Amino acid sequence: MKYTHKDLPGSVKSLEINLTQVEFAKYWEVVHEEAVQNVELKGFRKGTAPKEMAAAAIDQDKVFSEAATRAIREILKEITAEKGWEIVDQPKINIEEKGKDLMFKVDLVVFPEIKLGNYKKIAKKVFSEKKPVVADDKEVQEAINWILNSRAKIVRVANAAKMGDVVNISYKGKDDQFILGHSHIEEGECEHCDADGGKHKAEHKHDDSKTIDKKIVGHKEGEEFDGIKLTGVFERQIPEMTDALAEELGKFKTVDELKASIKDGIQKEKEMKEAEKLRIKVLEEIVKDSKIDMPEVMVEKTLAGMLEEYKMYFKDKVKEDELKIKLKPEAEKSVASNLVLYKMAKDEKVEPTAAEIEAESNKFLATLRPDMASKVDPQRIYNYSYDIVKNKKVFEFLEGLK
Repeated sequence: MKYTHKDLPGSVKSLEINLTQVEFAKYWEVVHEEAVQNVELKGFRKGTAPKEMAAAAIDQDKVFSEAATRAIREILKEITAEKGWEIVDQPKINIEEKGKDLMFKVDLVVFPEIKLGNYKKIAKKVFSEKKPVVADDKEVQEAINWILNSRAKIVRVANAAKMGDVVNISYKGKDDQFILGHSHIEEGECEHCDADGGKHKAEHKHDDSKTIDKKIVGHKEGEEFDGIKLTGVFERQIPEMTDALAEELGKFKTVDELKASIKDGIQKEKEMKEAEKLRIKVLEEIVKDSKIDMPEVMVEKTLAGMLEEYKMYFKDKVKEDELKIKLKPEAEKSVASNLVLYKMAKDEKVEPTAAEIEAESNKFLATLRPDMASKVDPQRIYNYSYDIVKNKKVFEFLEGLK
């Protein structure tokens, strides 16, 4: 068996494989014998008919096709092992007769060669830009205010409406409820719906909220003015933050303990965001400095996954052809990033431990409903967890470079 190959764009290897009649015969003879043994002729049990009769009854084209399939499968296995190629898509095979010999023309898409840029130099530079982050008292107070506002009681009052009150109105034949001084809320978004015990549907969005707000301020429930009927005025009574309320919110004995916990949470979140920002930047820089002959099939598979995700959320609103064009650069970026991470992990011998993979798998399963967790393919969970841990360890390696 002789072969030649040339490299094509997209990590494609184009091969011409010549197989002599003698070389092909060993595959053909095995398949032919199997076919003869499986022939069923009237008056004979399977495998007992005279060979001449059985041979005349078999489909010679099927024998040739099966022999060629076995031959090319074995030959490609030898060639890919010799060259160190990893096939990533179904080979495209054409068979031609060359005299008494056979020629196989094969296009293989193989795992691409990845020539990394100077990733260590890039990582040192990018991570040296890390900025210290601090959770300040203002952010803590904003979090406290959000908690208090979320626990505000809505109380119907006979007073004139003022900014910050919740009001019910009837306007141009539509009922609405909103907070004076805030943007009006579309249906399903009102955080204080049913404040008066009635069924609320905020179907109407006013053209000029500031003007409407100003018109309502100073009026009482039941009053009608400028086409508006004020059907309810509610004060938002915001509680004070006390030790008792802090205790209700968690294992906190005092307000100071709650604030300390909030501050710690904000600090960790800001540190994670800063780290993530730098990780994204370092990966982008390494990808830019690397050379990858990216297989189109990898991009297409990633793009297909992205399209399915969009369809889940947007359903009939998705125009697939337009969306493909829009998402393809993101798919290419995703494939390139994953290939670069794979290559760095391989070169630096970064490998997740069994315990790390199990911990990540358990963390993922904890996010699923019990009925869903039991339906997920264990191998998919393993592969997902393996990649998550491996990539995390690659970034930790890069961050630790001095």
